[in-house]
Amino acid sequence: MDLNEIRRKIFKDPILSNLSNLAKEKHTPLFLVGGYVRDLFLGMLPHGGKDYDFTLPKVDASFISLIEQAFQLRFFKVGKEESDTVTYRMIKENLSVDLTFLQGDGIEEDLKRRDFTINAIAFSLRDETFHWVEGALEDIEKKVIRTVSNHSIDQDPLRMLRAIRYFCTLDGFVMDEMLNEEISQKKELTRRIPGERIKMELDHILRSPQPALGMRSLYQVGLLLTLFPELAGLEGLSQNEHHHLNVLSHILLMVEKISWASQWIALHEREIPLTQEDWLSLYYATLFHDLGKQDTYSRDEKGRVHFYHHESFSCQSAEEIMERLRFSNAMRNRILRLIQNHMRILNLSRETKEVALKRLVNHMAEETPLLVLLTLADKEASRGILSVQIDEVVEGHCLRILQLFKEKEIVHPSPLITGHDVMALGYSSGPKVGQILNFIREKQIEGEIKTREEALQLLAERFGN
Repeated sequence: MDLNEIRRKIFKDPILSNLSNLAKEKHTPLFLVGGYVRDLFLGMLPHGGKDYDFTLPKVDASFISLIEQAFQLRFFKVGKEESDTVTYRMIKENLSVDLTFLQGDGIEEDLKRRDFTINAIAFSLRDETFHWVEGALEDIEKKVIRTVSNHSIDQDPLRMLRAIRYFCTLDGFVMDEMLNEEISQKKELTRRIPGERIKMELDHILRSPQPALGMRSLYQVGLLLTLFPELAGLEGLSQNEHHHLNVLSHILLMVEKISWASQWIALHEREIPLTQEDWLSLYYATLFHDLGKQDTYSRDEKGRVHFYHHESFSCQSAEEIMERLRFSNAMRNRILRLIQNHMRILNLSRETKEVALKRLVNHMAEETPLLVLLTLADKEASRGILSVQIDEVVEGHCLRILQLFKEKEIVHPSPLITGHDVMALGYSSGPKVGQILNFIREKQIEGEIKTREEALQLLAERFGN
């Protein structure tokens, strides 16, 4: 590793160069730390957004205002001052900045308190010197994720999840075997971590290039069932002849098949543009969609396995998990909607009429593409004796549904009549008016009526008396 070349890359960044000049002018020991420095040692230049981590002595807190001037942004505080865990953070578009005060006496002591050796590297913007803990450069070269000390995980149990995150995001890196063993032994410590912190790390894992690897790694070290004890009852739960795996193994394979589903759709010229929130909603729905199977397992007189109405039970368990992990209301509702409807396309027959597909698209609205991806992944992760018989049917319906989704009048039809039109026939305001409007809306979606005049005529004929 050429330290001079890395130093040159740091000063090539105009923001860092400017901050270095300020630190020298004010004689302030400002350090660039964390992932930005690590990535430079790995030969990775930031693409798109920039993510900086800085640290400085608490006695130099006044320097914070100069950093704000350099970025032309204001910091906001995260954490608790009484426990000395405050982070000063600023976020704008493709820029993220975190600043903390040095822990211990100087940068060397601070680095020893960090999570992993590959992150325990710092560059002094004042002195232009590098600092690192013992073994940091060797672990970067060997691509090994290893804790800085025997106390790292005890200091912050969230680091167990963070280790999995780096495993999924840093290409070619492996987990140190002793770290794997330590996580397995200390996994119960995650129970004391606030839910929002856990979700933040899970989000990073699911948005990584290898979300399936992340979920399997969490399972192998025991973290998955510790974080989601609701999954434990699925571990050995066998299924019917549509499946070749137990329920939990099916879920883990399905996470892997989400990317396959996206590629399959692209190959059939139906590419779906998804946001980060879309992907997260889809992956969480995948993880939770079959939770209710442990509550609805049954066998009929011929020995066939059934899970009647497991979707509703899955929603109940998923809602409890999402409350615990502090999901936003918007994401929670999207995920529950996908779970509740995840069997709808799979249950369609070869003889299903076009009107039924139109109703489905209208019902799912903007979540239609996510339901299609979830369905295709579910199908592909189910390789039982009977599953092959429905492949062609499911795939055909999925492609047609995506085609119908492009038609605005199916997804968001403009209302042809209002509640006032219904009440003009003598109905009082209440649920009955809504039911009548839904009936007219369905006929509009199905193509039976297209104009207001036709809607009013149908309204009079069907409900006029």
